[in-house]
Amino acid sequence: MFRGLLSSILNLLSSRRRGAQYLKDYRTYPKMVHWFNPILLLRLLNNVITSAMFGQYADRRLIVAALDTQAPEEHLKRATAPVGTLNPNRDGPVWFDFVADLGDGFDSTFAVACVLARKEWEFDGDKLPRGQMLIMGGDEVYPLANAQTYRNQLWQPYSWAFPDHDRKDHEGVSLFAIPGNHDWYDGLVQFLAYFTPERKTHFGNWRSQQRRSYFAIQLTETWWLWGMDIQLAEDMDQPQADYFTTIARSKELLPGSRIILCTAEPGWLYTDTNTKSWEIVDYALSIAQKANKQLAAASDTIRPFQMALMKSSLLTTRSLLRIR
Repeated sequence: MFRGLLSSILNLLSSRRRGAQYLKDYRTYPKMVHWFNPILLLRLLNNVITSAMFGQYADRRLIVAALDTQAPEEHLKRATAPVGTLNPNRDGPVWFDFVADLGDGFDSTFAVACVLARKEWEFDGDKLPRGQMLIMGGDEVYPLANAQTYRNQLWQPYSWAFPDHDRKDHEGVSLFAIPGNHDWYDGLVQFLAYFTPERKTHFGNWRSQQRRSYFAIQLTETWWLWGMDIQLAEDMDQPQADYFTTIARSKELLPGSRIILCTAEPGWLYTDTNTKSWEIVDYALSIAQKANKQLAAASDTIRPFQMALMKSSLLTTRSLLRIR
């Protein structure tokens, strides 16, 4: 008996030692980014220049749109598909989670993912359920987009936080994402590979749904969410404009409907210093206004307790919207 107990203790100590060494593998479990590291700043500068230069001549949004040869009716079908699953009885609230600037290391990203994965949490006496859908609002990885950061700083922590109930089952919590500037530093290669494949990517129990780097989602009969991709040049390409125009003019988007606009940069905050960022937001507003639709804006600067939308909505402490 004593030998068995001693053996168990030694095995436990050995496994802990191996686990501690395993967690020191900083390629697999990246530490926080040292933003003032001169070498990192030079790498970032190189990526910014390269991405901006080639982005003007090889815009992947145009390539993806050219390959996604679906009729407008199919795009509308994709946009309206979630409404039945989010609110099947068409009464009561719709809950969704919003997260942006996901984290610049494994620990921080995993911590936020664990909060999003919780079935519910209680605040000030109210029980807040997990969102029926997860929206990622830009800059899914830091500091550079590549295969390593996407796998180790995004896919892995989210897969650990919300374990997959069945790897062969493509049913799960819907996941949509828009790219930020850091996602564009590899020309959007990894973003498209993870978020837009025909075969859904499993982020644990979350499932990718979109086929382009932008999307429209019908939440209820009169509430919609639009996610824009403004690229590095802060513009809306023509296929994207055509896409949102098709959605805005459709009979499914009823007059007087409310649209939540998600963009990776809050152009309405920088009208004095960055007019191009506001111009793209203003252009999206004009698309909705021409179709007699109301619009509210959201970006990666959202913080819990700080976002106010139109009446009939309530922001909860999970950065969720309860929409009736």
